[in-house]
Amino acid sequence: MALVNVWSDSFRPGGLAGALVGAVLAVAVIGVARAETPVSSPPPPPSVTASPSPAGTPWPAPTGVTVRVESVLLDANNHPLPPDKQTHTAIVTWELMSGYTGIYEVEHGTAAIRSSAPRKWQLAGTVDANAAAGGTLRWEEPIQPLSLSYCYRVRTVINGETGPYSAEACLPVPPASGPPPLPPAVGNSAGAAPGSGGATLARAGFAVMVLAGGPLVAGWGALRKRRC
Repeated sequence: MALVNVWSDSFRPGGLAGALVGAVLAVAVIGVARAETPVSSPPPPPSVTASPSPAGTPWPAPTGVTVRVESVLLDANNHPLPPDKQTHTAIVTWELMSGYTGIYEVEHGTAAIRSSAPRKWQLAGTVDANAAAGGTLRWEEPIQPLSLSYCYRVRTVINGETGPYSAEACLPVPPASGPPPLPPAVGNSAGAAPGSGGATLARAGFAVMVLAGGPLVAGWGALRKRRC
């Protein structure tokens, strides 16, 4: 019986080694091809940029806010001025906060005297912290205290950040009835200080008494001589 020779040339040892080398080269070529092929990566998620916050930090409300009024009611000769010539100035003061270098906003709120309507607040002006003198800041403006009621409040503003408002400081409201209020204790009014208008009126009254009493004294002396 003849045996079939299944050991062909392709399966001989030399042919088998060549097949193995060819397979290795094929695998290497496929790997290189894959390495050179660009692989698309998923796009990165969009970055979220937060809006920048102001660099400043709100400061607490200013303290020690006060207001007073100075009036000019007399002229240079201590004669009363007509109402349209009189001037009134509101002077607002408050304490400087240690370490604060920004500005202060001063607001005034006005309303009709003895009115129950809400006040109308608006910016009156600004004061730089460097303007402090002796630890105190000052703001002043002309007002009409006989027709409007005035209140003031102050807050800090630094790098766009505003702090809370101070407590309100208000000028006194004239009484609804009774005698008119006395002139303010400042300014050049009759009640300002000794030696101002009040002293002038006293001197004037004394002069009138002397001038009126002189003829009376002379007449009385002449009458006594006649009787003698």
